[in-house]
Amino acid sequence: MAKVVLFDIGGVLINWKDEWLFQEISKQLEMPFEKIESKFNANLCSLFESKINEKEFWNLVLEHDIKIDHKIISKTFLKMSSINYDFLNFAKSLKTDENHIGILSNLTPDTSTCIPHSLLDDFDYLFYSNSLKMSKPHAEIYQHVCSKIPSKNILFIDDKQENLDAAKLFGMETILFTLSDFSTKVIHKKILNFLK
Repeated sequence: MAKVVLFDIGGVLINWKDEWLFQEISKQLEMPFEKIESKFNANLCSLFESKINEKEFWNLVLEHDIKIDHKIISKTFLKMSSINYDFLNFAKSLKTDENHIGILSNLTPDTSTCIPHSLLDDFDYLFYSNSLKMSKPHAEIYQHVCSKIPSKNILFIDDKQENLDAAKLFGMETILFTLSDFSTKVIHKKILNFLK
């Protein structure tokens, strides 16, 4: 039975920090992000799951008299993110007849258009929240993933601990991704050990 390694996109295969977006929002609103954080987080899954668009999202998050560029999420992602070619190429190198690779990622409808899909052509499985209408860390997306992958040997790499904690409940092995030369070497080693 093939082993499967699943990768998150933002913060793993693509260099991205949520703080960059929060700083951009704070700058545009001229107020600390913390003032809108709870409403932002409460509506984010609906955006990830394509239940609302960015304009509707901001209408839910902000008071009516507060203005913001409704495309700030996708524009900031396009401006600030960059492809982590070292780790992406390593991920692609893992694909063999015995080992499969895949993507499990939360994407807004607009940020999904910022990613060149040819970059991900080599992946055997593609699970995107915006097309599945399900998002991490909710149980249904992990149930869906497990129903689509015949193997029970699944390793998931993500930069958010809550997404990994949810994956563990479905029998997945997990690795928290952090970006430093030392941790990247450790992560490579852990993935290769899983595939032995």
